[in-house]
Amino acid sequence: MSRLTRRRFIGTAAGAATLAAFGRPAFAQDRTRIRHFWWGNPDRDERTFRVIEIFNQKHPDIEVVGETLGFADYFTRLTTQIAGGNMADAIQMGYGVMFEYIQRGAILPLDDHVGSTLDLTQIDESALQAGTVDGKLYALSIGANSHMAMYNTRLYEEAGITSGDGFDPYGWTYDDVKRIGVAVKEATGVAGTDDNTADYQNFSDFVGQKGAELYKADGTYGVTQEIVEEYWTIWKDIRDAGATPPGPASAGLVGAEMAQWGIITGQSATSYAWSNQLVGAQELMQDTLGAAMYPNTPEMIPGSIVQPSQFICLSRDTVDAQATTTYMDAFVNDPEMTAVLGLERGIPANSQVREALVPTLEGAQALSVEFFDNIQGKTMALPPPPPSGANEVEQTFERIAVGVLLDQVSIADAAADFLRQAEAILRRAS
Repeated sequence: MSRLTRRRFIGTAAGAATLAAFGRPAFAQDRTRIRHFWWGNPDRDERTFRVIEIFNQKHPDIEVVGETLGFADYFTRLTTQIAGGNMADAIQMGYGVMFEYIQRGAILPLDDHVGSTLDLTQIDESALQAGTVDGKLYALSIGANSHMAMYNTRLYEEAGITSGDGFDPYGWTYDDVKRIGVAVKEATGVAGTDDNTADYQNFSDFVGQKGAELYKADGTYGVTQEIVEEYWTIWKDIRDAGATPPGPASAGLVGAEMAQWGIITGQSATSYAWSNQLVGAQELMQDTLGAAMYPNTPEMIPGSIVQPSQFICLSRDTVDAQATTTYMDAFVNDPEMTAVLGLERGIPANSQVREALVPTLEGAQALSVEFFDNIQGKTMALPPPPPSGANEVEQTFERIAVGVLLDQVSIADAAADFLRQAEAILRRAS
């Protein structure tokens, strides 16, 4: 069987060409062809093309072809496809932006297919609720995850930082991040931590830790000037202590793909991401990764959430909803396909799939399950999906935070500017 080489894959995906799984031969003309579009990384893409091949072998009446881009380009391409009326049949979607795409009519409800092409009897109720908006099911969870700090265990050990000895991975504070980051830098010459000044994921956790909410029930922004200033001041203090790379270096990595993360390139000993990305990150490293929660304030009010890492959804432009939902069903239920997918997209929502996977797990996948076990009771309740405009608010936060990293604007002025723009964006989108 021919394999999809990395060079061939990148060149094809960059051109947005439809990719057949691993060069399978042409199918009969009467076979229904559907497209699956996702954002990925090398490990995820390899796994997904393999399950597409498995599905195509099992379903002689359906041909699935895959399309993939990196996260930074995915939603830009999806927006273009929506405007052109040529979205893929099945699309990957995130909880943070799902509501916006539902409002735009880009995603179709799945309720009419439940009990026929979709079997949801083994799917966790919490996962179904997360994919339900206004009483209709729009999305199937393809893995649960939470925010995770990934750290290089070798560099931590060289600095004398070990779990249980001044380091609690499930209860450390921003002061600990600074202390540990400085210790790692002094012992190894590597910055101890990425700088999260422009990291909206970390900021969202911090908002919850302060007892606030990003978005109020009426769709307005729920963050105060004091919270924004405090968050950026905390990271400035960590940066000024020498625990992070210099501000300009961190500014250049905002929105970077996984291969460019500080922990992957050796620029830092700690990077922050979604827990489902642990497997892909470990694939790119020789040193062993450790897992911790995002840091907290001394009050230890939960700020992280457990949510679907991604969904698979039925697009408005599907050429055959029955064929597409048949594929979506297999993607979350078929034992052979889910064994290949593993935990790369997060903890599966199907209880039988989880039970089948656990005995086979080792390395980063086993650590992912251990991490989920250890964060139980330490996260806050999943809030409703963000309102329309939330994605633009996040992009605005990142852009203004870059100015903070470059010392182009004071923290107070930057915070005021961000809040003015966030409120205007949400008003315009409502």
